[in-house]
Amino acid sequence: MNILITICARAGSKGVKSKNIRDFLGYPICWYTLAAYRLFCEKYGEKYGAFDLAVNTDAPELYEQVERAGVAYLKVPRKPELAGDTVEKGAVLRDTMKVAQEMTGKIYDCVVDMDLTSPLRRVEDIDNIIEVFFANPEAEAALSVTESRRNPWFNQMVRGEDGFYRLAIQSDFIARQQAPEVFDANASLYVYSPKFLSESNRILIRAKLVCSHMLDTGVLDIDCERDFELMQLLAKYYYENDPAFGEIYDEVRRLGR
Repeated sequence: MNILITICARAGSKGVKSKNIRDFLGYPICWYTLAAYRLFCEKYGEKYGAFDLAVNTDAPELYEQVERAGVAYLKVPRKPELAGDTVEKGAVLRDTMKVAQEMTGKIYDCVVDMDLTSPLRRVEDIDNIIEVFFANPEAEAALSVTESRRNPWFNQMVRGEDGFYRLAIQSDFIARQQAPEVFDANASLYVYSPKFLSESNRILIRAKLVCSHMLDTGVLDIDCERDFELMQLLAKYYYENDPAFGEIYDEVRRLGR
């Protein structure tokens, strides 16, 4: 197979200033994704085939950090019309894939997108989501999920026009276990069919989706400074106590040497 791995990150951030180029536990946050990518290639190269890494950004600082890490990559500058904060991610991925194909002359079997601000992922998480994707021939996309701690049929509330609160979805369930199973998309890993990616927008709404499960405390949306601080506390714990996470941190410290 030929597999394209993408890292897409625009300059700036409204919630956390410059979060895509900040240090995380003393190293550039992008190095954690690069470390996971490099270890994945080492461990699973024979299983899958060839990998290319493409980095799409409009932040020169991010390219500098990737180059300091010493990881080979395809440079795909973010086009101005794709740099706004309301641009659909699928458009960015589609452009990244198109440019990568032109640069390499390859036709890719799938595109794997790794979110830059999700540093807590294991190598096995990348393998799992690719396996899940190819296990279902009809799948057009795959995404990583965690078990949801709240359920709209049981303990999630909405406020009505009358000002009173009620269940988000009305039900008569008396135990959470009776309610339909619910999952949170954790914005860490995605896999796309190149054909579907080339032809469709609003991917998560229109695609035939399959999901891969990740550790629910391993990913936290970084939308404010407190989230960034909490993620570092979680990461420090896992890097010190779980070998599958620890190997990522060890690889981070080897980058750029």
